[in-house]
Amino acid sequence: MREMNRSLVLEMIRREKTVSRTDLARRSMLTKPTVSAIVGDLIDEGLVHEVGFDDSASRKGRRSRLLELNEAAAAFVGIHFGVRHTSLAVADARGRIRAKRLVGSFAGHFPRALRELPQLVKEAMAEAKLSRSRLQGVGVALPGLVDHELGTCVIAPNLRFFDVPVRAKLAEKLQAPTAVRNITQAAAIAEGRIGAARGVRSFVWVYVGSGVGAAIVVDGQVVYGKHGFSGELGHCSVVENGIECTCGGRGCLETVASGRAIAAAARSGLASFRHADGAQQSIDAEHVAIAAHAGDPEARRILARAADYLGMGISYLLNLLNPEMVVLGGRVILAGESLLDPVRASVARHAMRSDGIPIVSSTVGDDIMLRGAVLLALEGDRVDRHSPAGVSP
Repeated sequence: MREMNRSLVLEMIRREKTVSRTDLARRSMLTKPTVSAIVGDLIDEGLVHEVGFDDSASRKGRRSRLLELNEAAAAFVGIHFGVRHTSLAVADARGRIRAKRLVGSFAGHFPRALRELPQLVKEAMAEAKLSRSRLQGVGVALPGLVDHELGTCVIAPNLRFFDVPVRAKLAEKLQAPTAVRNITQAAAIAEGRIGAARGVRSFVWVYVGSGVGAAIVVDGQVVYGKHGFSGELGHCSVVENGIECTCGGRGCLETVASGRAIAAAARSGLASFRHADGAQQSIDAEHVAIAAHAGDPEARRILARAADYLGMGISYLLNLLNPEMVVLGGRVILAGESLLDPVRASVARHAMRSDGIPIVSSTVGDDIMLRGAVLLALEGDRVDRHSPAGVSP
């Protein structure tokens, strides 16, 4: 209980530029002596300092001392292991990102990641003007099945990580508490704090990229399931006797609605995707999304087919969960309404009751999974218990 109270008070100080002990007690509903004791400890640790008095003219009697977070008192590192790239960010005690790094993917080479990440962290922290000794937490987001309690990546086919004890190894290497989540779960945490789902208590975050996945948020908390494997929407079958999926099944949603599936469909219609000089170009889902957004009819046809299946998958989630909102993320959302409109139409056909449930694009940005990882670092296991201050742009 003491640790929870301390976390609550620290988060409230983190949210405000300045705040008094009296305001903290009132907002937290903790007793004044309890708040004073917690604040005293935070001051002794250098996390918080006093910055003068409240000069409000309406306040009678003794003025309250104001408290401010010492932004340089702590540092947090977020890491997103991507299939194409690995990104890293360093944030200060307020959660404001001060430095970033982007390097090649460590797919199939986790031992190499362990060798190279400490130096990347050191360089980024130097750029952020934060002492390496101030590192308080590390958050990791990766695409695959993650046992979030053990911090183990059970399987990440696209990264070629199998039964990798990510948390244990990184915590030992970086000498800081480490939290690990699936990319969709990390993204949903960020979306709920600073994105389209901010203030929404129940929503589903759906990723459409190299694969298809979902994160489920109920009553403000991510639903992980028994081992943390919830949300594997991409491996639900939507095509009878369809093509084989990487999971070993057939006709999975991922085989017809993922970025890989969209790119494969586009390659069969190359005539619509050539350079002005007639030379063929390498095609990925992002090219198709951009072309669809620009009005290319073949790109729109390809996306409409993928969107129809995606809407079918989302309708299952709506029928089961009845969320307040559905948020789509991933590079394919660059297509904008060219993707959203057919998804909405498909959901309307397949879901029992979809009226009033908005289906929108993520508003956080391309680095949403990295920002989710920073939030994991900032809060650790508390990320699932109460709302944080958020990550500044």
